[in-house]
Amino acid sequence: MYYLNNFFLFSILGHLFETIIFLVIGSKRKSGFLYLWWTPFYGIGVLLSIYFDNKLNKFIKRRFVKNIILFFIYLIIFTVLEASGGILLHFIYKKDFWNYSKVPFHIGKYVSLPTSLFWVFFSFIYLKFIRKFSDKVVSKIPKFITFILSIIFIGDVIISFFKAFN
Repeated sequence: MYYLNNFFLFSILGHLFETIIFLVIGSKRKSGFLYLWWTPFYGIGVLLSIYFDNKLNKFIKRRFVKNIILFFIYLIIFTVLEASGGILLHFIYKKDFWNYSKVPFHIGKYVSLPTSLFWVFFSFIYLKFIRKFSDKVVSKIPKFITFILSIIFIGDVIISFFKAFN
């Protein structure tokens, strides 16, 4: 339940974050590709941050060395995640949900160095400051809420994909 609750919490918070950013910059874009209030990239990102941090904690005791290795792991996995997500969403929906072509140091439409560095920075912020608090929050989420969120999320994914192909 811990991982599922983290996924839902940060998917929802990520959606809220992007919605606020789009409102501030005056964009009419919608965050994410699903109908409801979640952007799975953020949930997946937090799960990957937790996973690699936990793995490296077992093998590397020196914090500085661990952080350097995490930096490069995060840079690679979030870049690959964003690129593959952009390609997959374009394949399914026949449109681009984001385009970094005008961002300096971009690689195609779906990846840019500043964006990848943002994800790395957010991961470290999450691990250093947010995780302690969010762990307390997700541990208090009742199992039935997680079950209900899972059903709603699966339904949203199915409906979103079904509508994309019609």
